Amino acid sequence: MSAGAVTRYEAEGAHIYSIPVRVFPMLTANVYVVIAEEYSALVDTGSGLGECSAQLRAGFAAIGEEWGETLAWADLRRIVITHGHVDHYGGLGDVRALTDAPVAIHELDRRVLTNHEERLVMSSRALTNFLRAAGVSESSRAGMMGMYGWSKDLFRSIEVATVLRHGDLLDDLFLVHHAPGHCPGQVCLQLGDVLFAADHVLARTSPHLAPESLTPSTGLGHYLASLDQIAALPGIRLTLGGHEEPVTDLPGRIGQLVAGHDRKLERILLACGEPRTIHELSHGFYPHVEGYDVLLALEEIGAHVEYLEQRGMLGIENLDEVASDDAAPPRYHRL
Repeated sequence: MSAGAVTRYEAEGAHIYSIPVRVFPMLTANVYVVIAEEYSALVDTGSGLGECSAQLRAGFAAIGEEWGETLAWADLRRIVITHGHVDHYGGLGDVRALTDAPVAIHELDRRVLTNHEERLVMSSRALTNFLRAAGVSESSRAGMMGMYGWSKDLFRSIEVATVLRHGDLLDDLFLVHHAPGHCPGQVCLQLGDVLFAADHVLARTSPHLAPESLTPSTGLGHYLASLDQIAALPGIRLTLGGHEEPVTDLPGRIGQLVAGHDRKLERILLACGEPRTIHELSHGFYPHVEGYDVLLALEEIGAHVEYLEQRGMLGIENLDEVASDDAAPPRYHRL
């Protein structure tokens, strides 16, 4: 049942416990418990899918059994959701049965929790339009939409007590840094010289991006600007991500992430020496992906194409066709 052992980290006046949980069959996430004297907080909840919530409960119990902390679910003072992706908030329903601790989330992701059903309908409509414009066939679109929605209705809307904004000091402990790009309302939480980076900075992978035309406040432009903001934070000793291992050299890791996106932009410009749709580009870049990864690849390429088009580096070769036919996907060429 266990996804891994609980790890303890030290911060200024606080103990931090990392609980790894299996949020999807092939993906593990880190849920954090922060204890500072009489105060305790849960940062993210996992997905609530499969054995995820059971692993979270087991990890929570281990904090007392293995580390000697006096902690019960009823003792929690706060639940913080770092961003509105289901692998980080989906377990809220299970957690809410154990504690009535107030929930905090950034204002741009608030509706994911409080208006979940409405948001699902509208995001599904936006995704259908994106796939059509990307050049995905009708039959393939139907399959992708089925994959997109399979787990989204397992969550029900839930009350949010505290709306976070950039610069807030939550509970006189966590300094809030708004870091959009991967998700509109993603936040990094600073506790002394420790940064809870959510999915903004991960040790081994670059977080998934979707175009801002699909979801406002996402996209490569927002992501790169947020990376610059976080890289400028002084004195960060330890960065704890929503997945993977801790990062001990935050500016160095951010430099690697920026360089990786620069390389991808250059490759897309090269590929668009001949006019191509987003679907054609995605298939060329990721020819072997299957299942849900096909959709993620399309969004990733879409984010980079959008970035280049916004900056006048790509144009639409078949503009007359696009102007006269709403179903015609743009074919992008290098300018």
